[in-house]
Amino acid sequence: MIFMKYRLYLSLLTVFFASLYLTGCAGKAGKMMDSAQASYQANDYESALRDSVNALREKPNYERAQNFVTTFFNAAVDARKSSIKSLETSPDKFRWDQIVVDYKALIQINTSVKNLPPLIHKKTKQRITFNTQDYSNELNKASEQAAEAHYQEGLQIAASGSDVETQKRAAKEFKRVEEFVRGYKDVVSQYAKARSAGVKKMAILTFEDKSGKARRYGSLDEIITDEIMSAVLNDSSAIEFLEIISRDQLEQIMAEQNLGFTGRFDENTVAGIGNVEGVHELVVGQITAIIYTPPRRNKENWVSDATIRVKTGTERYVDKNGKTQTRDKYSDRKISANVIHHKVESSVKIVGSYKIIDVKTGQLKGSQNFDKLHEFKADWARFTGDKGALSRNDKILAAKKEQAPPVEDQMALDAAKILATELADNLKEYAR
Repeated sequence: MIFMKYRLYLSLLTVFFASLYLTGCAGKAGKMMDSAQASYQANDYESALRDSVNALREKPNYERAQNFVTTFFNAAVDARKSSIKSLETSPDKFRWDQIVVDYKALIQINTSVKNLPPLIHKKTKQRITFNTQDYSNELNKASEQAAEAHYQEGLQIAASGSDVETQKRAAKEFKRVEEFVRGYKDVVSQYAKARSAGVKKMAILTFEDKSGKARRYGSLDEIITDEIMSAVLNDSSAIEFLEIISRDQLEQIMAEQNLGFTGRFDENTVAGIGNVEGVHELVVGQITAIIYTPPRRNKENWVSDATIRVKTGTERYVDKNGKTQTRDKYSDRKISANVIHHKVESSVKIVGSYKIIDVKTGQLKGSQNFDKLHEFKADWARFTGDKGALSRNDKILAAKKEQAPPVEDQMALDAAKILATELADNLKEYAR
């Protein structure tokens, strides 16, 4: 008898958890279908299809998803086919780029429904089918067309001029070819040839420290320059068309070519070394101010109050059946804590500028002022009294350890490295 009751209990428990699971599935699937129908109304058919497919993966017999998934599939396919048809008659020489995108999307659309489990409509009991198609051949042909368009563009650009910028543009077109068809024709050698001719050689000179605090924080001018060079050289995408030449290398080149070196370059003097071979541009920079703000400490006091329920004893009472019972007795008690909130702040600002100068012409190719503020901020709290009176934020502050600000030299060094990273990012973007 006990065994039978136990089996009955297990059966009921299984049914209970199964119903909970199905309810949860329906809830997830329902939200997905809400999103799907909103996407469909916005003409975003592929998002609508994706959400309805996910709803059916969650619950294959979900009638609402079953009713709409075929409609969403057909709409998504028709939209991509319409785009392809329109592009095929477009005069845009790079129209095949988007056609490739469309065929890849069509393959994804078809794959999404192919991967669904067998779907039997909940009401009609009929198998739900999709008019799927394999677009692999069409994608391959479109990829060939796209590759050829960029290949021809690269050849035309490469033949139009031998200067660095022109060859760089040609190399980028040859690189695009590889996005569509790997190893297309002789594109590898064409890219290598154009890239070699399209590499800009840039010398980054040590930033001149005009702040009046030279060497107070060590060699910040050299640190900034070295950090910029390191960041650029360690980014493969930045050095694809950029070669960094150090100040020492530049001096050596000039010595080998019997050119004088005064120790200082700017747009007014660089034209005098216009015959330097192997260098296209110079980066010259200066630090005009280093402003250190010593630590500022502040304290703020407040009292945090709370009311808690505390047990004060027991009492006897008569329940609804007339029986005498005993229960705990409680009363309100006010508690408080004195909170001391500590704050400390410190900062360093580095001000200056840099310029990019064409070695051959002395022309200013780019410039930027910088005004980098590096701040240290910390806060924490200490309290006396009852911890239970603290607010949630007070408890977070009280759990923090006291933090001392970095010393002045460290603050300046940190600011220099952060500044160098930002300047390197600017140069990398310029080089690309």
